[in-house]
Amino acid sequence: MDKLFSMRVFSRVAETGSFSGVAKSMDCSVGIVSRAVVSLEDSLRTRLLQRTTRRVSLTDSGERYYQKCKEILAQIDSAEAEASDAATVPRGRLRVHASPDLGLAQLMSAVVEYRRAHPQVSVDLKLLPGMPDLVHQQFDVSVLAAAALPDSGNAYRIVGRFERVLVAAPGYLRRHAVESLGDLPTHARTRISAPFGHPCDWHSEFATDSGSRAENDSQIMVNDAQAMRAALLAGAGVGAMPHYVVADDIASGRLVRVFPDHALRTACVFAVYPSRQHIDAKTRTFVELLASSFQNRFDAAPHSAAGLASTVDRFAIA
Repeated sequence: MDKLFSMRVFSRVAETGSFSGVAKSMDCSVGIVSRAVVSLEDSLRTRLLQRTTRRVSLTDSGERYYQKCKEILAQIDSAEAEASDAATVPRGRLRVHASPDLGLAQLMSAVVEYRRAHPQVSVDLKLLPGMPDLVHQQFDVSVLAAAALPDSGNAYRIVGRFERVLVAAPGYLRRHAVESLGDLPTHARTRISAPFGHPCDWHSEFATDSGSRAENDSQIMVNDAQAMRAALLAGAGVGAMPHYVVADDIASGRLVRVFPDHALRTACVFAVYPSRQHIDAKTRTFVELLASSFQNRFDAAPHSAAGLASTVDRFAIA
């Protein structure tokens, strides 16, 4: 017989002095209650209760054992209540991974908003490239900007979407003619090196003959969107960037949109977590807040206006 069940039965008999009363309260037979107590006594090799036809009383050993049982059962009840609360009440430490390429202003605004709504949760945020092993590295949730996710077996929710735009520095476009979409692979002087669908990796969308690509020693390989942006600002060619990363550069003229009428595939912000079952409250509420918050914080790239339609022509070398 299950020892924990037997301990609960024995404790209730000790408190009430009645086998039949305990049987009624636990919705079981008097025989089950009696066997639970006998099972404990046999395993301990000592008598815990003195039984007569009129009353039930504790032995000295039974009194000591009852006191210990009461402490143990109280701790178990407390642990179960705390674990059960974890599914409904956000509290404790939330371990969050995020890719450095994600918009930090958008992410940190959401984290501050979450802490304001759930002050009993502390947020431990780590910015690391790539997709972590959530279980091994003990992350509750990972927030990634990507065109697609690898098949990891994790659960995920799309919490945001954003547009990507083709951009280059004005100086680069003055020196190099980019006259058609077919020219783009030749001007991909900077490439993103990432393990899965990085939002700056756009080359598969312009698949051409291998001879037209700039697969040579002049390429710069980076693994970070901000490094990619810096290279493009320095005149390293044409690249695709999340619009929220380069919006200010476009507005100021430091970068120019190339072929603004050609829309690249939309990329997503993913919240990834280990399992869909028994998600604790702090993870669930954080993912829900991200989905609500990111709707307004990742701006979509505007479609080309009349003044942008001839961007390439203005900088092309005839």
